[in-house]
Amino acid sequence: MIIRNRRLWLGIGTATLAGAAVATGVTAEDTMQHNHGSQPGASEPGAPNMLAAPQAGEAYLTDGGPRDTRIRIYRDIALMRGHLRVGDELIREGRWDDAVVHFLHPAEELYGAMERYIKLHGVTPFDRELKAQAEAVKAKRMRAYEQNAKVVQQRLSAALEKFKTFMTPPLRSFTVRSANEVLKVAASEYEAAIEDGRIVNPMEYQDSRGFVWTASDMYDEVAKELEQIDAAKLQEIRSHIEKMKTAFPGAMPPGQPVMSPEEFSELATKIEELSSVYW
Repeated sequence: MIIRNRRLWLGIGTATLAGAAVATGVTAEDTMQHNHGSQPGASEPGAPNMLAAPQAGEAYLTDGGPRDTRIRIYRDIALMRGHLRVGDELIREGRWDDAVVHFLHPAEELYGAMERYIKLHGVTPFDRELKAQAEAVKAKRMRAYEQNAKVVQQRLSAALEKFKTFMTPPLRSFTVRSANEVLKVAASEYEAAIEDGRIVNPMEYQDSRGFVWTASDMYDEVAKELEQIDAAKLQEIRSHIEKMKTAFPGAMPPGQPVMSPEEFSELATKIEELSSVYW
């Protein structure tokens, strides 16, 4: 998976801290640097919301992704799920060798970047589970793979729920904006898969496919709440997502793209614009 610098997607506002950190004028960076040894729990008064504290120069925040760390964490857990989703599709088709890379990326590209925040926020580590799942895929052991897959999904869900305790309500805002970020990555991956009018990189195509379906799931998770705010816009968003899905006839790519990268990216942009009513 490649997350490019084609465009710098800035975050959605200035960093904030919960409770006393704001009241006393302590900066987000100061809080993260000096309070590691004596953090109050997330539910206690004055607990710093470190997910909302982007730090200039930090490697995790310099790939052109969202500056709001809460959205970035949410996005990256979703990207993990997107990788695992398309990898599972390939396994079900008997394409174990093609699937392996999609089980390596969550541990090799995403977990390491998130690890600091996992430790700071008391999230149960799950790198071993990711690696065990990848090893099962390498060995082409279906039973071990299926057992590990259940555990990994449980760990991802638990991690996200823990991180959500550091997100300021309404949580739907984070779900929607994170889904949009997933679609931006999908657009970048789709573009990277195509060269001279042909799909030359199946892996990037597959990444994009997994991310689109995952973003669709994220919108479905909060659909009832979004419908109450603006049902018409949600219908448009769903229509655009379904159109994006048509770019992927299957887990293995066609020789020629069904949709141009420009059209694909435009759909992602339209979705973000339509979704602003839910923020």
